[in-house]
Amino acid sequence: MRYGLRSPSPSPVRRKQTRRRSSVYGLPSDSDEESLSSESTKLLKFASESEASEEEQPWYGEGDISSRQLSKHSSLQLQHLCGKSSPLQKSQRNSEDGKFLADRRALEDTIAAIRLRTRHYDPYEEWERQTRTDALRTARHLRTTANATHACHLDSAQISAIEAQQTAYKSQLTDVQRLLETLRIKERDEEVRLRQKWNDEDRARRGRVEAVIRAEEARARAEAEAERRKREEAERRRREEEEKKRREVEEQRVADEEKRRAEEEKERRERELQEAEKRRKEKETEGEKLSGMVAADEDWKYARGTLKNLKAGPMKIVKGEKALKSQWSAIRRQITPKIGQLTQDQATITRIIGQLIELVRPSTPHPQPLYLAALSSLSKCILLQAETEVTAEKKSAFPLAAVTCALLHHPLLSDTFPEVFYAKMVQRTGGWGIPVVVPAHDVDGRAFNDSERRKAMGYRRTGGEDGSEEGIWEGSGEYGTRVSGIMRVYFLVLGMSASVAPTLPAAGPGGRAQRIFQLPRFWVYFSRMLGDERLLGAAVAAQILHAALDVAGLEARYIWGKQWMKLLQLLYVASTEGIGSTPSTDGKRMLGGQTPEGKSARVRVQLEIERIVQAL
Repeated sequence: MRYGLRSPSPSPVRRKQTRRRSSVYGLPSDSDEESLSSESTKLLKFASESEASEEEQPWYGEGDISSRQLSKHSSLQLQHLCGKSSPLQKSQRNSEDGKFLADRRALEDTIAAIRLRTRHYDPYEEWERQTRTDALRTARHLRTTANATHACHLDSAQISAIEAQQTAYKSQLTDVQRLLETLRIKERDEEVRLRQKWNDEDRARRGRVEAVIRAEEARARAEAEAERRKREEAERRRREEEEKKRREVEEQRVADEEKRRAEEEKERRERELQEAEKRRKEKETEGEKLSGMVAADEDWKYARGTLKNLKAGPMKIVKGEKALKSQWSAIRRQITPKIGQLTQDQATITRIIGQLIELVRPSTPHPQPLYLAALSSLSKCILLQAETEVTAEKKSAFPLAAVTCALLHHPLLSDTFPEVFYAKMVQRTGGWGIPVVVPAHDVDGRAFNDSERRKAMGYRRTGGEDGSEEGIWEGSGEYGTRVSGIMRVYFLVLGMSASVAPTLPAAGPGGRAQRIFQLPRFWVYFSRMLGDERLLGAAVAAQILHAALDVAGLEARYIWGKQWMKLLQLLYVASTEGIGSTPSTDGKRMLGGQTPEGKSARVRVQLEIERIVQAL
């Protein structure tokens, strides 16, 4: 609030107002002494009005309180002035009262101006304030309208941009979908074309393979036919030579027959005594041994010694005596067709078993040499059947193994037949029937030459008979196939023997040979095979192990449990990572070696082990 003097206001209302002359504070001049009485009267009146107004005011400010006090003081002074006094005192009092009244008038004028100012209504200021308010309201309205218009414009532009963007996206999506559909159609057409091309190439490839197979089969048939004719021709020449020699020595043999018979009878008695003594000693030592605890070399020596004794004793006697030889030939001719008639029919198997026992062990017993020769022929016929039929068809091994197991454990044959059959099996398979590496020396200590050692290992000559000096040695592939066929029958016999009760105690005459045909020998065979790295490196080892796992690999898990799984793990490592510490030509010495037969057999062993593990 302003209290000073103001410049002339431009307001038309204030411009018309007139101001009276006054002092500096807007009060009348003090020189007018003549109006003292009138002024005093006015002051009294003003004081009375002020007192009345003060009584009506409920609240006073600081200025109002001072004014009230002054009004009371003024009334007292006026009363004093109105009294009677001397002229000198009267003049002095007049001068003092004039100053007092001047000051009072100035003070009251200031207070009145202040009151007037606080209560004054100025139209111009009101107009100016209203103008600013209207201007602010108008500007604010214009700004609000402009902002709303701008916001609407921005929203419309944004909506238009979004719609345009969505339209563009839809167009692009349509284009991409059209392109993808085109690519899918092309891909489908290309797949159909490639599939058709593959089918055509596959048909052509199958045709070529079948043509090659037919050509190979025709070549194999031609070679087999040529071999057969060659063997027949060799057999014919051999028979002619034998007939010629027989005619030449017939007369001399008749003359010396009695003398030779006596000598042979004497030798036979001596051999029987030696064999009885040898069996007695073996019986004493075998009573202290368990199945599978004998060394592999001892088994080979046992089989080799039995074979040599069989050839040097009973076989030589039978071939030397015409009557025994004729009986032996008749027995052989009856055994061969009966073994060839085996089928899967259990009744046929039982009938043939009975017929075979009747042939080799009739109600009227044969002489001991003829009996042993008949057992040798029976063993040889079974083994030859295993070499030919089992190689061609694995199912044919079951009836053959059933017959063999029944004969090995039959009470009438179990005293001698297991020994003879085991000796003949080792003869046909070499060391793989045990298994063991064939040593460089025979059981009598004589060193083998190359031909003799190959024969002891089980190799046969093609074109000859039973490994004679005629013909050439068979290849490793034919040898492995033949040996694995025999061993498949052997492993089936071991499995079937678990359900057959032993007919003789372990210390009996055929105790050792019978233990060779018991189920524990299956574990012994694998243990010996994995324990000799020289055996594992041969292709025949992989072929035999595959046959063994195929026959009884899964059943062995239920017999030997975790130990069998550990053994299979060792075998799997040998077939996948290598065996031993001696590297081969390609850095690892694998199961079965690096020949084609060994590689294929090794893969079959891996697959068979995986099949056994998955079946569990």
